[in-house]
Amino acid sequence: MKKLLLLQGILILFCATLQAQDIPLFSQKLTNSFMYNPAIAGHTHGSVTASYRKNYSGVAGAPTNYFISLHTPLANHRFGLGANVFQEDVTFLRNTYASMAFAYHLKFNKFTSLSMGVAGEYNSIGTNGAPIGSIEDPEYVAITQGKINHYDYSFGIHYQNRFVKAGIAANRLSSTWLKEEASLSNYYSSFIQGLIPIRGGEDLLEPYVAYRKLSNVNNTVDAGLFYTYNNLITLGGSWRTGGVASGTLAVRPSKYILLGYSYETIMGNVGGFVGAANEITIRFDFNDESYKERFRADYKSAVSYRRKTVGSFGASRSGKSPKQLHKRQKKLAPYSPNNRYQNIKKLGVKSKGSSMKKPGSKGRKGPSKRRR
Repeated sequence: MKKLLLLQGILILFCATLQAQDIPLFSQKLTNSFMYNPAIAGHTHGSVTASYRKNYSGVAGAPTNYFISLHTPLANHRFGLGANVFQEDVTFLRNTYASMAFAYHLKFNKFTSLSMGVAGEYNSIGTNGAPIGSIEDPEYVAITQGKINHYDYSFGIHYQNRFVKAGIAANRLSSTWLKEEASLSNYYSSFIQGLIPIRGGEDLLEPYVAYRKLSNVNNTVDAGLFYTYNNLITLGGSWRTGGVASGTLAVRPSKYILLGYSYETIMGNVGGFVGAANEITIRFDFNDESYKERFRADYKSAVSYRRKTVGSFGASRSGKSPKQLHKRQKKLAPYSPNNRYQNIKKLGVKSKGSSMKKPGSKGRKGPSKRRR
């Protein structure tokens, strides 16, 4: 039974290795995901990311991944520019991937934007110098004599508003449209992610679903949930088709630095034989333009405005002490409707005790009598 499980694990590892040589797989939460979608280059804030991933720790010669990326906004966040470098060692093979991305960001308001991006890609497959026995495979002989180079391009779209963001990308388009026999397969990716503020914008809850079409027969779906507390700690987990579960923990020791760790394993008995995947990521953000910070600032300014409005209204209607209140009321008494419409002087009614004037005593004289 153990030999059967070990054989299954080796087959899974072999299939995953073939896929890993072609398409890099990293957790999109810790790394900036513009490696899959060029439209994210320069979105919200720029950053430098470095990541290391060791797959299937229980198997010798399992894939080892290295990844570094840089992207930044330009021209007041109207444009974005970025670059990726990815390297993977699998037994004696080394796969190198590099790309340059350019994006245009159309901003509608503080939270809503639509981005479009393109990227040029370079892929190279060679050997890493690891010792290996004699192999008569023509493809292996071609690799040992010189690297297999491949140039391609990608296109992506990304949309974000206050409570959701989504993106779709098509990678290696020349493999689809321009080349009949391509050495590398094209792939498509898409995702949708919620942005749910909690505790007045102090915390953020992020459910997400991602879909990747890696080949004509290989599709993967990821679903996960992440919770960020006070922009200091992020904790979450995800599930991928094939029975792959992962957990993520990230902390911010400072405002601009993110340290993260992801643990991924295959569920069931097979995972116990092949081991787990461990990923370590460090990210430096150039400026603090994250969604959480913008939402929290907007929320606090709105609350402050409401407090000032209510406070100024109450202050204008009353005094700070009973004496000042009485003085204020006395000052406004002449303008009171009761005073205007019940003014006895205006009606010509004399107050009690006032003497009535005799007609003709003062004022206009009556007509004089003629003497006969």
